[in-house]
Parts: sequence; C-alpha cells; structure tokens
Amino acid sequence: MAKTDPKPWKPPVWAPATFVAAASLAAAAGLGLHPQDPHEAAAVFPFWWGQGRSVEAAAQAGDIVAVGAAPFVVVARSDTQDIAAALKAQGAWLVIDPGLAVGCGA
Repeated sequence: MAKTDPKPWKPPVWAPATFVAAASLAAAAGLGLHPQDPHEAAAVFPFWWGQGRSVEAAAQAGDIVAVGAAPFVVVARSDTQDIAAALKAQGAWLVIDPGLAVGCGA
C-alpha cells in the first residue's frame, strides 16, 4: 500500500496581514513618531475594538478632533494634560503625530 504524503503546512490566511501590521507598528514606534504638540495626538487602538470603543477610549483622554478611515484610529486633543500619556492609559497601542495619520484618513 502506498504512503500518502501529509499535506504541507500553510500559514493562516490572515498571517501576512498580521505580520505587516505588527512590523508597521514596531517601525513607527522605533522611529520616534511621537506627537510634536503634547496636547494633540493620533491614537491607534487595537483593531478589533471598532470605532465605538476606540472613540469612547479617546474621549476619556481628551476631546475628539477626528476619526480615521480605519475605525480604530482617533485624533484627540487636551489642553490640560499630556494627551499621549492619557491615550496610552486608555489602551492605545501607538500614539503618533496627527499629521502622520493622514494615511489613516484622520
């Protein structure tokens, strides 16, 4: 009786997109894309949060200025506190200068 070869391992369909997203976040964090104005920043929240939860978290940190084309990117402003620290405290994965969030539609 002939042996059948086991099917070769294939990565999950979502693996390339996840890798690109993780690499992009790591590169952005490593390049020091921190906000130039300590009172306004764009926050990238976990992508599975969706727009409602992302906006709610950003609103806890400051006033909402814009929402990106990606529903988990929100620009917020606060005149009373360091907005980057406040957004990170609310769960943002990455906080960048709002001018750099143009590619996200913010």
